[in-house]
Formats: sequence, structure tokens, C-alpha cells
Amino acid sequence: MDEPSALYAWGMDITLRQMELFLSVAEAEPFTRAAEEVLLSQPVLSRTVQQLEHAVGAKLFERTTRSLALTPEGTELLGVARDILRTYHRGMERFAALRAGERGTVTVAALPSVAAGMLPGVFRAVLGEHPAMQLRILDGTTREVIEYVRSGAAELAIAEGGNADPQVRGQLLCEEPVLAVLPADHPLTERASVTWHDLAQQPFVAFTPSSSVRRLADLSFEQAGVRPTNVIETREVGTAAGMISAGLGVSAVPRLVLPLMAFGRLVTRPLNGPGTVRKLAVYTPRTPVLPPASAYFLHRLLRGAGAEHDGSGSGLSETGEQGNKGERRV
Repeated sequence: MDEPSALYAWGMDITLRQMELFLSVAEAEPFTRAAEEVLLSQPVLSRTVQQLEHAVGAKLFERTTRSLALTPEGTELLGVARDILRTYHRGMERFAALRAGERGTVTVAALPSVAAGMLPGVFRAVLGEHPAMQLRILDGTTREVIEYVRSGAAELAIAEGGNADPQVRGQLLCEEPVLAVLPADHPLTERASVTWHDLAQQPFVAFTPSSSVRRLADLSFEQAGVRPTNVIETREVGTAAGMISAGLGVSAVPRLVLPLMAFGRLVTRPLNGPGTVRKLAVYTPRTPVLPPASAYFLHRLLRGAGAEHDGSGSGLSETGEQGNKGERRV
């Protein structure tokens, strides 16, 4: 009996083209019909089968003037050929889908508010078009999510704009307004809009200094020339929503943060003096080139950013749910 290494040695001389033609002959019979199907002359097809028989060291067909039948060795090789070609074609289909951006894994790092308010709509659209794609989310602060891209843990990051890092490339994604968030029964809800000066006169629920929301609030208070004197500080959006809902203070957050506060009895109002927006950017590595799946996701994200910014991904309409007093509930 041949040693496995010997079988492997002659197997190296077999080509996929030979396997394909052998399969055509075995399934089509006779040679003339197989030759027509593969667009080859009968002599060329016969010579290919003879070369394959020489390579495997066995007769594959019993030939007569009227018929062509597989030998036992031919029947065994037919099963092998089918397995090899099936695996090959499936593998090439997966590879082609990967090159086209239809398959692959994309890891997106994002601020929690973006992960909850914007990405669900984008993920739904991407998976609706390419259900075989695998998507992952890593959330964190602006510094953390950009570090995910720098380290290679994520291919894209969505965070506060304006971060200068030589290892990442930033592109403006959208702008969203910062809104005042008030307890449902607060006197300021009687107004159509409020100012930062108004908020500074109330107990203010602030986020920790590492938060992009906190930096926006601090800058806006500074521009307004005021500073809140009574501050409750927390890192968690849910905690802030609970504090505000209980009447312990007011706050100000970008619109995409509102879905994370939806369990509370809260009202939002436009903020003026100054009007403040949060700029969101998408960050990618400067090198290397994004994999096809990630490049497709980026294209879809940029294409859908306008719709998401209009509120379709946040669960909130532009006007919000109106109560008896015109409150915008979140």
C-alpha cells in the first residue's frame, strides 16, 4: 500500500481544472456531451482525463464504443472531486463577499450615547443589506474609544470632534444640539426655551470631567459668564436621569443622550445664550487601508448620519411627544 506521503506527492500534480473536467465527464456522459458543456473539443477533453489517470495512477473509466462507465477508483475519485470543488467554490464565494465588504467583522468604538442613539439604526441598515457581516461595539469616553482605534482593537471610533491625534484620521459626522433637561414639574418648563444663566441658578446635575458632555457644559457656562454653585456630579447617565426626575436638579445633554434617560419623567427645552452643539466625528487609522467590510460600514455610516442626526436613530422625533403644556418628554 502506498504511504500517505506518496499519495500526497502525486496529489500535488492534480489541478482544479482537471477535477472540474473529470466531474463534467462523469456526470454528463458521453465525452461528446461533456465536451459541449465545457466548450472543449473531444480530443482535448480525452487527453485531460488521461493525464488525470496518469497522475492518480489508476484507470477512472471503462470505455466501449457505445458507453463510458466509472471504475471503482473513478467512483471514489468522483466523491473526492465533488467535495474539493464544493469547498473551493464556497471558499471563493466567501472570499469574494469579503472583498466586496459583504462579510467580515467590524468593531466600532463609540460614546455610550452614540452606541445607544445612533448605531442601532446604522447596524440595522448594514445587516439588512449584508446579514453575514459581524458587528461589535466597544463603548467608552472619547479618549478611550480613540485609543481603541490607535491600538487596533477597533477599526472605527465615533466620538467628540476636534481631537488631534497623529495616528488617527477624523472626519466630521454630524452636529447635535445640547438641550436643557428638567424635572417634569419644574417652573422652567413653562418657558419655550431657557438659557445657561437660568440653569446656573438651579442645582445642576453634572457629569464627571472625563465626559465630553461635561466639557461642553463647562465651556457653555464659561461663555455665558456664569457658573452653577450647587453641583451634583455623576458619571452615569442613568443616575443623572434619576436625580433630575426626583427634582434634585437640572442638567444639559446632547440630544443623542436622551434615550438613555427615557425612564425618567423629564422635559427638554432648547438652550440659548449661547446655543451649544456637540460635534461628532468618526475616527479611523491613518494606516493601513480599512478592510473592505469596515470601509463599507464607514460609507454606510456617513450616508446615514443625516437621518440619524434628525432623530430616527434616537427614538425621539424633532418635536418630541407633546404633553398638555407642550413639554417634550424623553
